[in-house]
Amino acid sequence: MKQKYQYIQCNILHNVINIILDRQKKKNALNPNMILELINVLNENKDNKSIRVVLISSSSDVFCAGADIEYLNKIRKYSFQQNLEDSKQLMSLFQLMLSYPKLIITKVTGAALGGGCGIMTASDIIFATSDSKFGYPEVKIGFTPALVSSFLIQRINIANIKYLLLNGKTIDAKQGKEIGLINYLCENENIDKKVNDFIKKFTKTTSPLSIANTKKILYSQLNLKEKLEEAAKFNAESRMNEDFKKGIKGFLDKQLINWNDI
Repeated sequence: MKQKYQYIQCNILHNVINIILDRQKKKNALNPNMILELINVLNENKDNKSIRVVLISSSSDVFCAGADIEYLNKIRKYSFQQNLEDSKQLMSLFQLMLSYPKLIITKVTGAALGGGCGIMTASDIIFATSDSKFGYPEVKIGFTPALVSSFLIQRINIANIKYLLLNGKTIDAKQGKEIGLINYLCENENIDKKVNDFIKKFTKTTSPLSIANTKKILYSQLNLKEKLEEAAKFNAESRMNEDFKKGIKGFLDKQLINWNDI
């Protein structure tokens, strides 16, 4: 089965649903409609027992460059309630991925930044090419990476979380593997084989119900629902301050911000 959406591609092959981010001209930047398409396709296939694995990838040499510029220009004028509703939409995608009853694999090629790195981090298993880069640059433009902070701690330790979130710097694939952010580091020419071999072994050797139940209990034990809801509210509140407004303006004007002057 093959379905066509506006911002993603989707096809089901054997027991894998392939979700491909497909905004090549925008470097797969996220906007509300793209997030909604991801939520919808996951929900539509949630109870399909023939699907064992969700594979998220990109149609270009960039996995996801973060938030869309047009979207950023729009939200800087949002009220608190509008910001809360917007934050809850991305929160809903993360909640769905973290509690999803099937294994979610992300295949990263190129840069995964901001919300794109959040999608990667919310998946269960991450394969990445050696030319991949990862980062949460939110603090450089007045954002607060509240949502991802809720579940990044599942994957890496607090020292590395602080380094990533407080510096806003990108790290390369080798560093990502060293700190445990990604599971498998591959060359471009063999990543597809590595992913396919993993999926074949996984589906043959694991119980579908056990996978669903294990993800359910992990989601519950880590209190992720409550943490994400609190983070969404914090995120909306932080968007109302002056740093956020000045940071977004500087980013949209393509001006490097010197925060010492503010």
